Amino acid sequence: MLLCQPACGVMGKAQLPYSKVGLGTWAIGGGWGPQPEEVSLATLVQALEAGCQLVDTAPLYGHGRAEELIARAFKLYGARVTVLTKVAPLAYQWAPAANIPVQTVFPAYHIVQQAEESLKRLATECLDCLLLQTWCPAWTEPGEWYEALVNLQRQGKIRSFGISVSDHRAYDAIGVIEAGLVDIVEVPYSILDQRAASTLFPIALKHGTSIIVRTPLASGALAGSWHKSMKFDRRDWRRRVFKGEHFERTVARVEKIKALLDPDAVLPQIALRFCLSHPAITAVIPGARTPEQVACNLATMRQDPLPTNLLKQIQILWKTEFCYNVRTSVGEEGEGERRLKEQEQEGQRG
Repeated sequence: MLLCQPACGVMGKAQLPYSKVGLGTWAIGGGWGPQPEEVSLATLVQALEAGCQLVDTAPLYGHGRAEELIARAFKLYGARVTVLTKVAPLAYQWAPAANIPVQTVFPAYHIVQQAEESLKRLATECLDCLLLQTWCPAWTEPGEWYEALVNLQRQGKIRSFGISVSDHRAYDAIGVIEAGLVDIVEVPYSILDQRAASTLFPIALKHGTSIIVRTPLASGALAGSWHKSMKFDRRDWRRRVFKGEHFERTVARVEKIKALLDPDAVLPQIALRFCLSHPAITAVIPGARTPEQVACNLATMRQDPLPTNLLKQIQILWKTEFCYNVRTSVGEEGEGERRLKEQEQEGQRG
């Protein structure tokens, strides 16, 4: 059977082993409604047993709970796989403006402190990859943030490092990639948010950057279970984001995607295969809260690529209908993205 791409490989200068489909652990850590610990552990172990070689996490996922659960799952499974973890911006300065210096958001002491804490929670002597969890396009020079990460590498405390751009701001990574400062970048991308394909991915391909796609299921919208009358748990962060007109618009867009599919198609697998069809994408890290969900996601590695005609239909829907009023995660659509849309529209008219 033809695979989307090889199921496993190595990424970045550190040659980190990975699987094309990994596991995101925000929901396991908390914030998405009730999540029993035993179910979280079972989900992690199921992922490992099914061939997952890439786990994404962050200290903010359950205030360290996700990292601790990953360490416990590794112990139960009897082996470790590649883990991406992160450094949150100091004082939660997400998507900082161009006039904010990088050392204000990621001072060296803060990077080192967060790395040391993650080492303890993950029960390891060396982190596979440490990502700075937001970025600004004005930050294109090495400084104390860069030296702190390089020093952690020299000390054997991290193998590699990169950045994770803020929601709806894939273009923020272009400058730092072109400067050659990082070779692993985590970015939002999905059927419902294809902006990175025209902004970031061509640059990543040119420079050989490893692209890790987060929210490939659009925060659950592409998992196949959303409907107009559903209600989010009061402890689920999506309750304050997906509501009113925005929620209805998201459900309507998913229904338009479903109308393109065969009756027996599994929507989350279609969504992951869509992402993996782009040559710039190294891996996807969909979240999962149950063993059944993670098994469904990882089965994508054994499936054929999306048919060319379906891929084109999905891309046309994006260009003609979905590219307006986009919001598939926490962050708001930014002014930079609105300017980008205007430029694209002018190009189409020209």
